[in-house]
Amino acid sequence: MRSTYGAALQVTMRNTAAAYGYTLSMSATLSLLTEVSGKPDSGRLFLFALGGLLAFALLEAVLTALRSSATDAPEQAFPYAGALNIVSVAGALGMAILITHFVRSSLAWFLAPLSTTAIYMLVVAAQVTAVAAGQQRIRAARHGGPGRR
Repeated sequence: MRSTYGAALQVTMRNTAAAYGYTLSMSATLSLLTEVSGKPDSGRLFLFALGGLLAFALLEAVLTALRSSATDAPEQAFPYAGALNIVSVAGALGMAILITHFVRSSLAWFLAPLSTTAIYMLVVAAQVTAVAAGQQRIRAARHGGPGRR
């Protein structure tokens, strides 16, 4: 029973790590904007949602334009990279803090979630890539190096 529960917890954490970190980043960004700029009206909330959505759309457009036929998704790397969410959340929130304190207009309600989303996604991707590369080196070392069996 213990091993089944542990496996279930591991799958749950792997499947929710990115969404959890992103949720923390965006909720902190919204809280920050509210603290600095006051309670948002409907227009500011719309700008907030639009900023986050536009970042997703722009990242997807770039990925679509750059996509090659050989895509190696490092899915097994994410449980370890998910533990590094502190780096991606801190980076995203750091940019939101800068924008919120230097853009003193409604434009901050658009730019802060846009930058939070973009930075979080880009840093998580870098973390997953780094962890996957590390795992690949470990596997290669265990099997006598690249090209050996």
